[in-house]
Amino acid sequence: MEEVLKKVVLLGDSAVGKTSLMNRFIKNAFDDSYISTVGAKVSKKVVNVSFNKVDYAVSFMLWDIIGSEGYKSTQSRHIAGLNGAIIVADLSRPETIKKLEEYWIPLLEETTAGVMPPILFVGNKLDLVDDEASSKALTEFTEMDGRIRQADIVDRYKSLQPYVTTSAKTGQGVEEGFSTLGTMMVMEHENYEPMTRQMDEIVADSIYETDERKTARSVLDMVIADFPFVVLSSGISRDILQECFGQSNVSKDKPTPKGIKKLIDSLLARALEEGASEDVVEQHRKKWLDKLGRFG
Repeated sequence: MEEVLKKVVLLGDSAVGKTSLMNRFIKNAFDDSYISTVGAKVSKKVVNVSFNKVDYAVSFMLWDIIGSEGYKSTQSRHIAGLNGAIIVADLSRPETIKKLEEYWIPLLEETTAGVMPPILFVGNKLDLVDDEASSKALTEFTEMDGRIRQADIVDRYKSLQPYVTTSAKTGQGVEEGFSTLGTMMVMEHENYEPMTRQMDEIVADSIYETDERKTARSVLDMVIADFPFVVLSSGISRDILQECFGQSNVSKDKPTPKGIKKLIDSLLARALEEGASEDVVEQHRKKWLDKLGRFG
């Protein structure tokens, strides 16, 4: 059996159920409590896929990233290097489907310089809507799919139905959807070009560098994007971000300078506890507070 490792990023607005989908897939469990993702959560699961008489063990490295607009630096850095994308909308909130084409797909296209990875469109929370809403969503996903993929790729994937409706609560459609994406990634595996995905990182850095930080939210975006470079451990930094964000009570949608400063103090204190260099900590403190200073 051939083993392949694939980075998959979940994209979509906050509260569409990305974390719940990941938990259902990884643990076959559902928790209706809601904790907003800050930065990213990463989990792994191996799925067996057969294609052209070859068996593959596909290791999904699933990245569940922040789902609010205005965090392009953080989001693009997490998207960089992906091998597949799961683009999620909430069937009970039609505006989240519209937002896919207004924000998430353009961000994916920008970060990948138009070299799109295999994509699975997911309409989640099937348990909250009727058949008409589900059918309408699938039609919209089909149209989106046709607009963003080359015609030959669309035809190649059509038999796989790369757009599904799911319920993370009941589990309906979840395994089938992830299995479909696994097959698509295996289909593209022979043509995979590592340099293409490495270019994503250059684009993500460009997105970061060109942001003029004209809002408090964009400064918070910078803090979240920078923090892994303070701790020098992406896993630890993700845990600290999630913990300190909750303790600081910072709103992702309406962050205040006071709240961001409290978060900065909390993050950097924890970074020192984890052995971060004092020089690096002070460099980032000055950088962040200088940007934040223009907002009072």
